[in-house]
Order: sequence, then structure tokens, then C-alpha cells
Amino acid sequence: MFKFYFVSLISIACLLFSCSNNPYKRDVDSVNPTFIILPHQIHILELSKHYSAEKKQELATLYGPFFESYNVRIMKLPISSDTAYPRKLNELLNEDWIQELYSKTKEVFQDSLFVYKQLKPALQYYLYYFPKKQIPRFATFIGGVQYSVVIDSNLIAIGIDKYLGQNYDLYKDMEISSFVRRNMYKEKIAGDVMRAMAENEFPEPFSEQYLLAHMIQQGRYMYFVKCMLPETPDTVLWGYTARQLEFCEKSEGEFWKYFVSTDNTLFSSDYMTIKRFIDDGPFTPVFTKESPGKIGQWIGFRIVESFMKKNPTVTLEELFAIESAQEIMRKSKYNP
Repeated sequence: MFKFYFVSLISIACLLFSCSNNPYKRDVDSVNPTFIILPHQIHILELSKHYSAEKKQELATLYGPFFESYNVRIMKLPISSDTAYPRKLNELLNEDWIQELYSKTKEVFQDSLFVYKQLKPALQYYLYYFPKKQIPRFATFIGGVQYSVVIDSNLIAIGIDKYLGQNYDLYKDMEISSFVRRNMYKEKIAGDVMRAMAENEFPEPFSEQYLLAHMIQQGRYMYFVKCMLPETPDTVLWGYTARQLEFCEKSEGEFWKYFVSTDNTLFSSDYMTIKRFIDDGPFTPVFTKESPGKIGQWIGFRIVESFMKKNPTVTLEELFAIESAQEIMRKSKYNP
């Protein structure tokens, strides 16, 4: 079963916590994750140029279910057993805009080890917290600027054409919103992958379905990401500007006051209310335009962070085993 994620902060970090006293940092020097990153974008391009049934089968075996997910669900090609597949694949990968993506990707990712170096520290922490878990395989792909991360069976595929820089002309031509483009750069990869892994590892939400439960569930995911990437600046992890992050810190008490004083907001199950505070956007409606999007997620993270500080014996895995958002809220003693 495949899953798609849209994924969907050094000087600044020192403003958020002492660089020499990072509470999330652990000694992981002895942890050595072993993993590979398959270059799907190269393999599929070679297949399109020099097609054979044998080469196609080799790729299908190598990539598992992702091979057909890429063909059918991502690129809208026929299934590979279709007689039209070789021609359609070749035509698609020779389209000007796809060729442009290949060219720009090669330019941005000149260091072939960049993604590996992004993921290795996070995977060290992943094995530190979950020593019994197996690290999945990874791949990179070019998917027409559609998906950041795709998890299909035991393969995590990273759409590197979603990380070519916010000022990339093709992104502008595609009319991608500026607040979205702001986070389309390669240093975002590790955070997006860790977020996708969190959602895949711990997919079960709370039994409660009101806003507060959604806030805390999203907060748990971001707490996971923070634990995996303790030295990554919060502006990168959250996708906020330094100014937006500062606004959140200064306004945390006012945000919470709004939530607890507005009639039934925290316990609303209304779809649009939940969407207003959980989804990303240029800002969060009901607050000033200085606010960033997804304020509900940020407050949820602060609740979870408070819970973990007040309950230091709780492990990361035990945090996700808690079935009630109310239990985390109550034991967090959160009161900014």
C-alpha cells in the first residue's frame, strides 16, 4: 500500500535554545545507520531511451510496488504491461518541461551525496529512539512537481523536483503560491522525510475527533521530527520565516487565550474550523496576517513538548501509544 505525503530552521536556532544546551540532542556518534538511496530518475530515463522487457522487469523488481505507482498514479502513464507503455514513457520524459526538471535537478543536486548526508543524522536518531526498527530503503525520483515524499511498502521515495528553490521559474510558471514555494528547497528534505515516516509509523489518530485532538496529533508528529533533527533550525522544520517564528513565541499566550475563551473552538468537530487552524497557509485566519499558517499544529507541538518535560520517563514510542488527547493535555499542564 502506497502513501503520498505533501509535504502534505544556526544563528536562528541559537535564539530558540542555547546552542550548547540543546535539550533534544543525544549522543548518537556510535549509531551507524546502513541505508541506500536508489536514483529512480536515472533508471527510468535509461529505460525510456533503451527499453527492453528485461530492463523493465529489473526495475520492477528493484523498486517493488513504487515502480507502478510512479507510472500510473504519479505520471498517469499506462501500466507497464500495456503495449503502449514504452512509447508513452519515452514521449513523457522527452517533453520540454520534464527535460527542464531533469536539467535543473542536476544543477541543484550537483553533490550526489547531498540527500544521503541530509538523512544520515536523522536516521542515527531514529535508531537511537527505535533500536529494533528496520531502516527502509530510499529512492529519489522526478515526478512532475507533484509529491515530496511517497511511501510505498518498504521504500521511501523523495520527489527531488519539489526542492529546486523557491525562485525557480518553473514553479512560478506553475502558479505555485509563494508561501508554498518558500519551502521548496533542498534543505527541507530531511524534515519532510521524517514527518512522512512519523505519519506512516504512527497512523492511528486519537479516538477524539475535535480540534484539540487534531492539534495534539499534529504536535506529536512535529515532536517526532524535532527529536530526529535536533540541530536543524526551527525555521526549516516549521517552514516559518524567522519573523513568523518570533511572532509565534511572543504570541503563544494570546493564541491559547483565544482557543480557550472562544466558544467551543477547541472541542469543535467542524471540518472548516479544524482546517482553519491545522492546514498550512500564508497566515492563520482569525489571527493577524503576521501569523503563519498551521498555528494549531504549533500550539499542539508546544502542548506535547510540555507533556514530555513534565513526564520525562515517557519514551517517544510510548508517547504515540497514548490513545487519548485529553490525557496528554491534562498531564502536560500546559498554560502559556
